[in-house]
Amino acid sequence: MKKLFILVLFAYATLQAQNTTSNLLLKHDNKPIDFSKVKAATIQEAVAIVIKSSDDKIKKIVAVKKQTVANTLMAYDNLNYEIVDLSMKIGLISSTYSNESVRNTAYAEIEKLSVYGSNLGLNELLYKAIKRFSTNKTIELNSKQKKFISDVVISFEKNGMKLSTADRKPLEEINNKLIKFGNAFDKNIAESKDSLTFNEGDLKGIDAESLHSWKRPNGKYVVYVNGPNSIKINENAENSTTRKIVGEHYNNRAYPQNIVVLDSLLYYRNEYAKKLGFSSYAAYSLVDKMAAKPENVWAFENDLTKKLTPLVTEEVKTLKAFKKEVSPTESETFYTWDYGYYSKKMLNAKYQLNKDEVKEYFEMNNTIAGMFKVYESLLGIQIKPVTNMPVWDSKVKTFEMWCEGKKIGSFYLDLFPRANKYSHFACFPMSQYMKNGAVETLPQAALICNFPEGTVNEPSLLEHSDVITMFHEFGHLVHWLVSHPEIASQNSFSVKGDFSEAPSQFLENWCWEYDALKIFAKNYKTGEPLPKELFAKMKQTQLVNIGSTYIRQIYLGLTDFTYEDNYLETKQKGVLQVFKELAALNQLPFDDNTHMIYSFGHLSGYGANYYGYLWSKVYAQDMFSVFKKNGVMDSATGIRYRKEILEKGATTPEIEIVENFLGRKPNSNAFLESLGIKK
Repeated sequence: MKKLFILVLFAYATLQAQNTTSNLLLKHDNKPIDFSKVKAATIQEAVAIVIKSSDDKIKKIVAVKKQTVANTLMAYDNLNYEIVDLSMKIGLISSTYSNESVRNTAYAEIEKLSVYGSNLGLNELLYKAIKRFSTNKTIELNSKQKKFISDVVISFEKNGMKLSTADRKPLEEINNKLIKFGNAFDKNIAESKDSLTFNEGDLKGIDAESLHSWKRPNGKYVVYVNGPNSIKINENAENSTTRKIVGEHYNNRAYPQNIVVLDSLLYYRNEYAKKLGFSSYAAYSLVDKMAAKPENVWAFENDLTKKLTPLVTEEVKTLKAFKKEVSPTESETFYTWDYGYYSKKMLNAKYQLNKDEVKEYFEMNNTIAGMFKVYESLLGIQIKPVTNMPVWDSKVKTFEMWCEGKKIGSFYLDLFPRANKYSHFACFPMSQYMKNGAVETLPQAALICNFPEGTVNEPSLLEHSDVITMFHEFGHLVHWLVSHPEIASQNSFSVKGDFSEAPSQFLENWCWEYDALKIFAKNYKTGEPLPKELFAKMKQTQLVNIGSTYIRQIYLGLTDFTYEDNYLETKQKGVLQVFKELAALNQLPFDDNTHMIYSFGHLSGYGANYYGYLWSKVYAQDMFSVFKKNGVMDSATGIRYRKEILEKGATTPEIEIVENFLGRKPNSNAFLESLGIKK
């Protein structure tokens, strides 16, 4: 997932003049931020400075009589750059800092900056200036500039500039509430704290190292409720009650705090869309997406549902039979908390694939170094560790990225869980690329992850699924760093929302290619490379339970889309009831004690766009088909991909860059084949 704390609703942009402020968060000199010096007052001052300077810039743009590219188009970039850039930095702080005062200030100030930035999209004088520029036929624009100004006008008008002044006023009030509730939704998830106490017998099946780290002097075991611990219990605890309890607690994060918050988000989104003349928030959201209209999303999701449902039926049937075979005294009902446990046991029993054995070949540090080598070889980039970049936590690692002999950006890896930290996996952009004459400010980004942390006696070992997640998120980061557009608004994270996952999903494929894995997959004890025989077993199981895996994506996508396209149905039935009814797609009993929907963070930032994961996947697999033809480690194809897809960012329509890379129109053949479905 890409995580964007870009809160202006209409565009990204670039700064053309250097800022001379001493505020750490407003410098653009390629020097890393000294995060130890960022205090609550630093954030407050930065926001106040940016708001004041933005007011001045608006006045200048509006006052221009003879418009030029410099005084209007690029001045508009100038206006937005600092808002966006500061939003990124404060977003990172709010999601990673342990200091409660700084973190809470970051949440409050990002809300203030978001309100200000979003309201620029309703500034009538600014809109009229941009609109006048867009219709001025005496100004010659190149294709990138034409696309940019067209996108900006569309975004202004999508957000209400065709309405009267009186009709626009309620939009501003609603938008302020949406920002408030969106921030609250995220904050409640991040700050959720929970732990469970067990006896030794409750944890039979859990590895000794984990038990040692959980054990307390009184002989009890305290398990903190987080992602890695939840997965560990779900896959390994023999006691079904333990699995059930941990699963329920994990899926009840931010419950009941987010009940009112989510209801409010959905209500005000629907109100916002209706005031703009759209049939639903989904219809509003899709105006600038590849899907374009809700009916296209429904058709896409429903078609996939039909294709996958028979697979799910067979997979659940197989798992039920396996459970009965190995646990004849257990209930014959196959529950959600049985899925991970019996799936893992079945892989071992029926396919002789021991997931714990596989983990021994993916020690964290070695996997990261190996992933770098794969990306370097494939894309023609170089990654260098650095030690002079200050960090916000002592375990954060820092690096630079180079390409063709030139440094192109820097990045941070924040890999393990801790209290009050963002609880999923995402790429956080931290600063945008900009160019002022010959002077460049290079982009920065961070991967904020929650992988299992090692212990004193055993390093951090990743499941193969964790390796896939790592490749995916690092794909977002590379996309961000290699794109250096002339107009920073057209950076890589500005591509259409239902294409944005494709470049990172595309790179997941190398986790299933031996030519890539053999570069780095080595046993952490012996140094032995991943045996071809073990890889063959992994490959043999690639499609095991694939239907259930993807039907869950459809389930979440349809939940999100039902909320946003069928709001009245959602309101009448209730958020939980809609979620429960759609859960039937999984063909497993719904656990009424869980309320996962209130910790489903995508509902805040991805409203009506979760379908985009699968929509993007179609393009990702189609692009990968070129590598399957030319060779998965073919550097010539990889460098062409970097230049024609990644570096383009949002300078060119997405469908155009894909068609150029493929040499034909895209299709879903490779995607369906990756699911084991014959077209």
